[in-house]
Amino acid sequence: MAEVPPREEEDEGIGLLGPEEPAAVTVPRPAPATPPATPPAPTPASPIGRPGAPTQLTIKAADDTVRPVTAGTVTTLSAVLSSAKGEGGPAELTVEVGYTSTYPGEGAEWPVRWVPPGRRTAVELFARRQTIEVEIPANGGVPLSFEITAPVGVRYGDRLEVRLSAKGESGGAPAKLTLACVARQSLLAIKTSRGYEREVADTLLARAEEKPDVVFAMLVPSALRGYVFAEGMSFEGVHEMLKGIRKARGLVAGETTLKEVEPLLVPQITVEGFVEGAIVELISGPFKGEKARVKKIDQAKEEITVELIEAVVPIPVTVRGDHVRMLEKGGGKSGG
Repeated sequence: MAEVPPREEEDEGIGLLGPEEPAAVTVPRPAPATPPATPPAPTPASPIGRPGAPTQLTIKAADDTVRPVTAGTVTTLSAVLSSAKGEGGPAELTVEVGYTSTYPGEGAEWPVRWVPPGRRTAVELFARRQTIEVEIPANGGVPLSFEITAPVGVRYGDRLEVRLSAKGESGGAPAKLTLACVARQSLLAIKTSRGYEREVADTLLARAEEKPDVVFAMLVPSALRGYVFAEGMSFEGVHEMLKGIRKARGLVAGETTLKEVEPLLVPQITVEGFVEGAIVELISGPFKGEKARVKKIDQAKEEITVELIEAVVPIPVTVRGDHVRMLEKGGGKSGG
């Protein structure tokens, strides 16, 4: 077998593909005084434009990859690390935690706990970046679970990311996945004294102008007495702002869903369900507390004409439908 001559050193730089050019004239270099006994084998050139080797691992989310959360809540994001071909074997897993805030430098840190592969109990993920060795079973996967707590002082739009990367010993591109939690606002119900809903809401909104990141909006539904709703970032923040407000009786524990509030946003016919001859109680106006009998119902104007039962001379009184409360349905016909 013929010997391979020594490979000449190449000029440093980046080789570009293009039309052939005339060869440059080079000055031959003198041969070394003592040539090596065995010439070094030439290094094969790297192929240009060849794609990287396919990944041998996969990381798939068990449910959500991005989950909206409210301040003070705890949620769990999970994923499964497995071999793309089901062969199993050792792998290197890297976990990186990153925080972003709409107010740089002011965002609260999100506590993260996880169950490292091979352990049964969750531990605090203190390091922002951690690399461990895992063993992937054949035709199986390694479960990864992260318990994330949204801090009380979180701001709207704050985001936590758990970035996962894994590579096998056989090489190939690493498998990657990012799990994230994004802070959103809460809808909270506030108890008030009946008849003072608007006063409590106005006072709370005035305070919110000084702290715009606590309360974003208020809802005072006329169909629900004794309650107002606040859209804010946290239960604790709204509770603190309620202190000292006259006729405010506190917050209802837990978050109110939009589905529960939607019926209050749709206008309702206030005289629906009333019939002529029904016994009602006036709950507003100069005759508040008096009992009356329904004489006429006007659906178009949402008004009811009643006669006071205890009045010496029966005088018809026309009131709004939401100013009366049904006591006893009598025989008769509904208004048209």
